[in-house]
Amino acid sequence: MSTRSAFESEMRSLEDRLRAMADQVGAAVDQATRSLVENDSALARRIIEGDEVINRLWANLQRDILEIIARQQPLASDLREILAISAIITDLERIGDHAKRIAVTALEIADDPPTEPFVDIPRMALLACSLLQGQVDAFLQRDSQSARSIAVRDNEIDALYRKCYSDLLADMRADPATIDRGSKLMWTAKSIERIGDHVTNIGEWVVFLETGQLVELNA
Repeated sequence: MSTRSAFESEMRSLEDRLRAMADQVGAAVDQATRSLVENDSALARRIIEGDEVINRLWANLQRDILEIIARQQPLASDLREILAISAIITDLERIGDHAKRIAVTALEIADDPPTEPFVDIPRMALLACSLLQGQVDAFLQRDSQSARSIAVRDNEIDALYRKCYSDLLADMRADPATIDRGSKLMWTAKSIERIGDHVTNIGEWVVFLETGQLVELNA
C-alpha cells in the first residue's frame, strides 16, 4: 500500500469512528431525556456511567489524529479535514457532557412529587438529536449547503427553550414549592439548547472543510 493510500485509509477510519461516536452521543441524549421523562433512575445511572466511554472515544481519536499529523505530514487540504474532525469530536464530547447533566437531573428529581407532564423538553431533545444526525451526515457527504440549512433549524430549539423557560417560571411563581424542581428543569432545557449550539458548531466545520473559511452560522 502506498503512503497516500495508507493515509486515506487512516482518514476513512477516523470518519467511521466519528460517526460511531456521534451515534453513541445521540443515543445518550435521547436516553437521558427518556430517563427524565419516565423517571427511570436505572437508565439515568447508565447514561452517567457511559459518559466515561464517550470521553475515552474522544481521547483515543485525538491521540490518533496527532499521530497521523506526526507520521504523515499532511498537505494543507488534508490538514483542513483533520482539523475539522478534531473540532467535531470535541463538540460531540461536550454534547455527551450535557447528556450526563440531564441524567444527573433525572436522579435529583426522581423522588419529587409529579407535576405537569413534560412536553417541550423531549421535543427539544428529539429535534437536537435529529439535527445532530443531519450535520454528521453533511460532514461525511461534504455538503455545506445542507449544513447551512440544518443550522437555521437551531432557531426552533431556541424557541422551544424560551417557551419552556417561560412556562417553568410561571409555574414557580404560582407555586413556590416547585422552585427547586423547576430550576433544575430549566437547567435541563438549557443543556439541550446548548446541544443545539454544538450541533451548529459542527455545521460550521462542514463549511470550513469545503471552503477553508470559518463562518458563524445562524448568528
